[in-house]
Amino acid sequence: MSDIVVVDASLAVKWVISEPDSDAAVALLNEWASAGKEVIAPALFTYEATNVIYRRVVQKLLTYEEAVQLLTDLFAIDISFDSSDYEGMGSEAIALAHRFHLPAVYDAHYLALAIRENCEYWTADAKLWNAVKGKLDRVRWIGDYNKP
Repeated sequence: MSDIVVVDASLAVKWVISEPDSDAAVALLNEWASAGKEVIAPALFTYEATNVIYRRVVQKLLTYEEAVQLLTDLFAIDISFDSSDYEGMGSEAIALAHRFHLPAVYDAHYLALAIRENCEYWTADAKLWNAVKGKLDRVRWIGDYNKP
């Protein structure tokens, strides 16, 4: 595998919001930083992460001000956003969504990026994990991560 790793919003939000597996997610981020890995995500990550944090405001789990700060903290982390090859990535994402019977193509864009970059893709999305485990070796679930 490469010196690149793809992450999705379900994992990255754990870097700034304390929830189950947040300790593991932070340890993994630190491990990648120590190893010099580049963390990447498709550009849609920005919308998904923002929505995940805002949903906490709607649910009255965070104040508006807390959400703004958490979003600032998240985007201060060195993540590269890929917005290249919309047509090719879209075509690959729809094929992957169909292959794994995903209800939407959002998650499949992360899969497509990891395939294109020949790297691991880390998620905290149990539904996605259950759809692809044992079928795509590059996909990793935070629940299986063993902190050093």
